[in-house]
Amino acid sequence: MTVADRGAAGGFGRIVSSAAYGIVAGLLGRAVGLVGTLLIARHLTPDIVAEVTVATVIALTGNWIAAWGCGQYVVVRGGEGREAVFTATLVYLLAGAAMIALLWWAAPSLALWIQAPRVAEYLPGALLGIGIRRLGAIPGKLLARELRFGRIALGTALGDVAYAVVAVSLVSTTRLGGHAMIVAFIVQSCVVALSTITAVPWRDWLRPVRVTAARVRDVLRFGAPVTGEIVLSEGARYWDKPLMLRLLGAHDAGSYGMAFNLAQLPAVYVGGHVGAVMVPAVVRAAPEHRSALMVRALAFAALFLFPMATGLAVCAPTLVATLLPPTWGQVAPLLSVLAIASLPAAGSFILSSFLAAHARNHRLMAIEAAAVSTLVVALWALSSAGVVAASAGVAVATLLQWGLTVHACRRDGLRLDGLARALACMALACAVMVLVVLAWRHAAGDRLPGALRLPAEIAVGAIVYGGALWAGARDLVVDASEALGLSRFLPGMRERRKGDA
Repeated sequence: MTVADRGAAGGFGRIVSSAAYGIVAGLLGRAVGLVGTLLIARHLTPDIVAEVTVATVIALTGNWIAAWGCGQYVVVRGGEGREAVFTATLVYLLAGAAMIALLWWAAPSLALWIQAPRVAEYLPGALLGIGIRRLGAIPGKLLARELRFGRIALGTALGDVAYAVVAVSLVSTTRLGGHAMIVAFIVQSCVVALSTITAVPWRDWLRPVRVTAARVRDVLRFGAPVTGEIVLSEGARYWDKPLMLRLLGAHDAGSYGMAFNLAQLPAVYVGGHVGAVMVPAVVRAAPEHRSALMVRALAFAALFLFPMATGLAVCAPTLVATLLPPTWGQVAPLLSVLAIASLPAAGSFILSSFLAAHARNHRLMAIEAAAVSTLVVALWALSSAGVVAASAGVAVATLLQWGLTVHACRRDGLRLDGLARALACMALACAVMVLVVLAWRHAAGDRLPGALRLPAEIAVGAIVYGGALWAGARDLVVDASEALGLSRFLPGMRERRKGDA
C-alpha cells in the first residue's frame, strides 16, 4: 500500500466514521420517530395524516425556495471570513420571513386548489415550525463545514424523539387530531434548532459586520442554481404527496404517504448521511483520489441500503399486519414498491456530492428537473389504475435520475470501476435473503404468535444476508469493517493487514 493510498484510506476512514455517527444516531432517532408514527396511525385516519403531511410539504417547499443556497454558500465560501457568513445569514433570515408571510396569506387559496380545506388550518403551525428551524440552519452548516456531523445527527435524533413523544401523547390524550402532529413538529423544530445554535458561538454567524453590495450579489449569483437544484431534488421526494391527494383523494394519499415514509428509512438515514458527509470530503480530497472515494462511499452505503430496502419490501405484509390497524392495510403493497424504488434515489443523492464539489449546479438542476417532470407525468398517467400502480411512477423517476447522474459524473472524469461487481454481489445476497424469508413465512404459517412473526422474519433475513455476503463478497465486508474500525472482530484480518503493510 503506497503512502498516497494510505492517505486516501485514512481520509475515507474519517468520512465513514463521521457518516457512521450520523447513520447510527439518525437510525436510532428515526426508529423512535417511526414507532411514534405507527402509534399515531392507531389514533388518526389516513385522510387526516395526508392533509397534515401536505401542509408540511407546502411549508417545506417555501423553506427550500427561500434558502437560496445560503447554507451551501457558508460551507463553500465560509473560509473567506465573517462578512461572507453574516451576509449569507442576513439574506437567509430575511428571505425566510418574507416566505412565511406570503404562504400564511395564501393558505386558503392553496387548500382550495389541492381540494383539502383542512390544509389551511394546519399550514400556519407548519410555517411556525419552519421559521424556528431556520434559526438553527446556518450554525448547522458551520458545523458541517468543520465535519462535526455527530452534533448535527444528535440534534436530529433528539428532534425525532421529541416529535414522537409529543405527538403520541397528544393524539392519545386530547382531541387535537391532526393539530397534535403540528404541535409536535413545532417542538421538534425547537429541539433541532437549539442543538446547532448552542454548538456554535453566535459571533461566528450572527454578529453584524459591514455588508457590501458585491458580497450580496455574490450570494445571490451562487444561490440561484443551488436553489433550483435543491427545490427540485427535495420536490422529487415530497411533491408526490399533494399530487396524490389531488388525484386520488385523502385516504389513498394517506396510505401512500405512510408507505413512502417507511420506505425512505434506508435512503434518507443511510444514503442521506453519507451524501451529506461527501460534499465537504470531496472538496478536500485530491482530484486523483475522488473516483476511488466515491466508489467506496457508494459501496459502503449499498452494503446497508440493499438489505434494508429489500427487507422492507419482503416483510411489508407482515409489518403492516403487525403494527397498523386494518384501515391502513393498503400500505403493504405500496411499501413493497416504494422500498425498492428508494435504492437508486439514495445512490443519486450520494453521487450528486461529486457534482456539487465541482460546482456543477446547473447540471444538477437539469437532472432534478427531468426527474421531477418524469415523476409528475408518471403519477398522473398511472393514477387511473389505482394508487399502487401510480406508486410505480416513483421507480421510473428514480431510475432516470440515477442514469442521468452517473452520465453527468462521468463527464467530469468520475470512474466507477468495480462498483457494478459490488452491487451485483449485494443484489444476489438480497435475492437469496428474499427467497429464504418467503420460504420461512410459508413454513411457519400461523404456528408463530402474531407478535413474533415480524422479529422472526427480520432475524432470518439478517442472518441469511450476512452469510450470503460473507460467502460471496467477503472483501466488501472486510473493507467496510476496516473503515468502521471493526476489523479486529473478523477472523484473519490482522494477518491481512500485516500483509498489506
